[in-house]
Amino acid sequence: MSKLYLWQNRGLFIGHLPDISEHRLGSAALCVGIDKPFRVLESESSVWQECRSVLVPPGCLNAIQVGGAIMAILFVEPEGPDYPALQNAMLEGEWQCLYELAHEPEVLAALREIWEHPPDASAIHDLLDPLIPPPDPQERHHPLDGRIQRVIRLMKEDLTHSYSMTELAEYVNLSPTRLVHLFKEEVGVPIRRFRQWHRMRVVAALIAKDQTLTDAALGAGFADSSHFSRAFRNMFGITPSSVFGRAANVRIVIA
Repeated sequence: MSKLYLWQNRGLFIGHLPDISEHRLGSAALCVGIDKPFRVLESESSVWQECRSVLVPPGCLNAIQVGGAIMAILFVEPEGPDYPALQNAMLEGEWQCLYELAHEPEVLAALREIWEHPPDASAIHDLLDPLIPPPDPQERHHPLDGRIQRVIRLMKEDLTHSYSMTELAEYVNLSPTRLVHLFKEEVGVPIRRFRQWHRMRVVAALIAKDQTLTDAALGAGFADSSHFSRAFRNMFGITPSSVFGRAANVRIVIA
């Protein structure tokens, strides 16, 4: 059975997926072929690159030919420490995506163990920690503007609530327009995509609480199931039924 684990600052899908068409995530994603390689096509490139691991930046247009591989996809927040740490751990890459983890054999072994003998969500989170190298102490990262930190915390506090742009702006005494510009400057991802990414997390959290896909989409702030389906395909490059449909056989675990 495929599984989707959700923590506050990370998400992990592990299992089977169809080929993934062009899409742009609202987070960074470390994609790993647990049992065999897969192929990646970056934006503005016509050449598919075969690999066992790739780090896809947030907002990067890309497509993946899974080729039947058992995939592990670790989603990490663009504003958190995991992303720069993973960037430093990748050995290759000339454009946007970075390829080949420096400690790829150890990561493959750990993920294979998780797939074959899945522990509980807290144990998996502990297993992931050693796979993400600590940030370089020599690198000093500019802290996010305090107002942006507060907006992000508010969005993450409750995965089952979706805030409007006006609510987020009022929360930190900014106009919606100023919030949009400041967020992109500080985080590197448009707030609308970041916010929609978290809306997807809301949908998953509500489904884990036994809501239907339609009710979960409405509860997350999508206008209707068609709106959610279009947004999901744009974000992930697959249909919602590929993850949430009965045939997909995916279990969602909220940690």
